[in-house]
Amino acid sequence: MGQTNRLNITLTDEVVIKFVRSKAASGAYASESDLVNQGLMALKEESEEQERWEREVVVPAYNRLMADPSSAIPIEEVERHLEERRRQRRQLKAS
Repeated sequence: MGQTNRLNITLTDEVVIKFVRSKAASGAYASESDLVNQGLMALKEESEEQERWEREVVVPAYNRLMADPSSAIPIEEVERHLEERRRQRRQLKAS
């Protein structure tokens, strides 16, 4: 483990008692600090993945669309496609 720092934060009773303390007490985490540290690391990884997706997928798609607006799918076609998918899901649930 790297260098540690003390940070004073305020959490609601529900978060502290019902979640953090119960998870640490269950043995799922070595300590309350370990749980918070792992949670923050997961949040960091998720944020980095989101930024990568935006950079590698969203921005290039946007740039392609701006370079050739005629490549866009009309909203009516998108709506028809989504409605068809909803209809298929409803049918699956009903059967």
